[in-house]
Amino acid sequence: MTDINDINIRLIDSTMLLVFLRTMRHKKATAVAKEMGLTQPAVSHALKRLRILFKDPLFLRRAHGLEPTALARELEPKVENIIRLISQTIEGSEQFFPNSATTDLRIGAFDYELTNIIPKLVAKLRLVSPNINIHAFPLHSDGAIHALSQGQIDLSIGYFNFPIRGRKTYIAEKLHSEHYVLAARRDHSIFKGKLTLEKIAKEKHLLISPYGRIKNLLDHALDLQGLKIDIQTIVPSLFPALSILENSDLVVTLPKRVAEDNGQKFDIAHRDLPIEGGEFQIHAVRHVRDAKSPLHLWLLKILRELVTQ
Repeated sequence: MTDINDINIRLIDSTMLLVFLRTMRHKKATAVAKEMGLTQPAVSHALKRLRILFKDPLFLRRAHGLEPTALARELEPKVENIIRLISQTIEGSEQFFPNSATTDLRIGAFDYELTNIIPKLVAKLRLVSPNINIHAFPLHSDGAIHALSQGQIDLSIGYFNFPIRGRKTYIAEKLHSEHYVLAARRDHSIFKGKLTLEKIAKEKHLLISPYGRIKNLLDHALDLQGLKIDIQTIVPSLFPALSILENSDLVVTLPKRVAEDNGQKFDIAHRDLPIEGGEFQIHAVRHVRDAKSPLHLWLLKILRELVTQ
């Protein structure tokens, strides 16, 4: 095939390439002109420019129409690829092909999301988009927002204790609501009879906190009753807590979905807390620069499906 230098590339426009492909299909300039809404002289002029560019007749006049030369037949699939690439680039905001996508997806998530959501997302992507790699970073709240602003992550999933929606730089979409439950070893005596604050206060507790001893919703509810929690053990994340529960008489408050998803694996049971409120929202947050990103829109769709299963 004839080499095309930078100067020759400037001589090409998409109309010329489309005229070439239509001529390969119809073999007649009149049919090409009619299909493309051009005059016949305009089609002839485009073909003339192509002949000059490639230094080849491209089409030979025959009684039945225009016959492609060997070079024209060689060019056809390559020109089709060029037109397809241009089309996909222009329409990229509306198209995404997960089965062929290849990229690294960086997600900021904290303990709950790393335990409850990320494993499901990885399993799903292995099925529908195996060439998308997940890189999860243990980021929460302000740290996640900073990482989004710096382009260090593509998306953050979690509970945000400030009004993300009020920040015009970010887009927050609610994935689902969650609330805390009391969990313990399946045969724990606390599950016998009605669960009350008095019964909870009598137990030895496990606290999940990367920040050390902090007060949670249950603490405040007990304070109102003049009761206190006896914290025996503090761990920074969910998974060691689940393992400890299975092999001890401690109790813990943790998100309901974590208890449900891991109950059988760690042989633990759970009950709703006997207090009002306690619900919190899990959001997916992205930077406004990715508002119409086909990758992000597809990913959000997948996440919404996963959290409703």
